[in-house]
Amino acid sequence: MSRMLSILKTIANRYPVTRGIATYSLLLPASNITQQLLDPNRKNYDPYETLHFGVFGACILAPSLYCWVCTANVIVRMETLRGAILKAIIEQFTWAPFAYTEFYICINLMEGKPWEECINQCRSKIPQTWKTGIYFWPFIQTVNFWIIPMKHRVSFVAFFSYMWNTFLSYMHHKQIATKGLKG
Repeated sequence: MSRMLSILKTIANRYPVTRGIATYSLLLPASNITQQLLDPNRKNYDPYETLHFGVFGACILAPSLYCWVCTANVIVRMETLRGAILKAIIEQFTWAPFAYTEFYICINLMEGKPWEECINQCRSKIPQTWKTGIYFWPFIQTVNFWIIPMKHRVSFVAFFSYMWNTFLSYMHHKQIATKGLKG
């Protein structure tokens, strides 16, 4: 057992993205399960939906988030409170819209929805998602970029992502009027 832990530690140190992959492969499905259990309109638990969230978290979100965190450190090299605030603000206008688009397109495609519907979901849900995220993420990311060591930043964000992804799962199922949103 200690040999296995040693190997895992070596891999995590050599390939820091694996920390985020491991974290998101557990937390994204957990947040989806939470949303499904809390949804009063849902009659049955859907394990395939949870699987979609796990695949998205491990294979798409964690690696792209790791790339963003590394890029943010190149864009703003200051490791001060001011630098952290600047990174958090930049994130809300660059990474966040990309991440929300990535989420809605990938989850809907995994559910077998046509491309046009995926795009309409983005158009109808991203503005509300982004507005909510503006109140949630800047503080968390300021702490992340200011205090948390680089190798733990994706995992730190993942902890708060549990709550956020429960919200995203809710938004994924929320019916929003799409009048006039056809491409």
